[in-house]
Amino acid sequence: MNRTPLYEAHRAGGGKLVEFAGWEMPIQYTGVVDEYHSVRSRAGLFDVSHMGRLQVAGSGSLAFLQRMTTNDLARLPVGQAHYSMVCNPDGGIKDDIFVYRVKENEFLLCVNASNREKILAWLRDHLAGASRCTVQDRSSELAQLALQGPASRTILEKAGITGLASLKPRHCLKAALSGVPCLITRTGYTGELGYELYLQADAAPRVWNDLLETGRSEGLKPAGLGARDLLRLEMAYLLYGNDIGEETTPIEAGAQWVVSFDKGDFVGRERLARQYAEGPARRLAAFELVEKAVPRRGCKILERSGGLPIGEVTSGNFSPLLQKGIGLGYVPLTCAGIGSTFAIDIRGKSMPAVVVQPPFYKRKP
Repeated sequence: MNRTPLYEAHRAGGGKLVEFAGWEMPIQYTGVVDEYHSVRSRAGLFDVSHMGRLQVAGSGSLAFLQRMTTNDLARLPVGQAHYSMVCNPDGGIKDDIFVYRVKENEFLLCVNASNREKILAWLRDHLAGASRCTVQDRSSELAQLALQGPASRTILEKAGITGLASLKPRHCLKAALSGVPCLITRTGYTGELGYELYLQADAAPRVWNDLLETGRSEGLKPAGLGARDLLRLEMAYLLYGNDIGEETTPIEAGAQWVVSFDKGDFVGRERLARQYAEGPARRLAAFELVEKAVPRRGCKILERSGGLPIGEVTSGNFSPLLQKGIGLGYVPLTCAGIGSTFAIDIRGKSMPAVVVQPPFYKRKP
């Protein structure tokens, strides 16, 4: 099983370690709900070094990535990032990724841990048709931390980072943290103010411990994958392997906003353009339970009228702040509109649900 550079720090800090996508990762420290509340009200520090980090560089890198991803990289300035997807020729999602334009002809791709080898091979397989472009796996060289929550900016400022007040969402800056060069990006998976830090792997334990010490007075706590999943679900952020995969398309997942049809050809474009024009047969819907219950992945989604199955929950949980069950699932397009109703089969009991506009959680300004 793989381990991140912070494995010993997790053990020393009392993290409960579990297997996740081939990695031994902390699922929790003080408890999922406690860590969740820390991020929503103060701050949490996550180790996300299990994610893949791929570097695509060279004068032909822009043209190559325009063909291999769905979003329009030509509109992405140096020092900024955007969300995108890598699709197969049928429009199915091979991975959802973040792309950082580090330099004019250098890009950093953050890919899902379970998909790192697949996406690396996919990109390299298509390099034959590209020129002046290289693809390197930098996952073992770089660590990745996520500092998330309302107090995250204050904590980084106490650690000596300047310029954060003017750093807009999805913008990046380079700075030294604990004497370690870092790429600090205003991105994250929680819906709160937050930053992701890319730094040399061997320096990660020092930065991790220093941040926890600096942030102690601000209520900073280490947080695990359990809280991360609950936080992302409240934002209706997609989880690969649950909500999306190669059998789903960005159009079906409601992520057509990351597909740029006017940039020219890219892998999967023909199928996606046709589906966008005609409308998909199904759509990912965000729903809330009317009565108190907890929907889980795999629960059947039923018609309200006859109780016949029309879909399946892809992600579900109980929201501590909203005090209601929330979830995502694919249903026929006719059942996916805001205000539509259906039922969730929870241990043989039909629980009424209503489709809502995501995200479930709206952060206060």
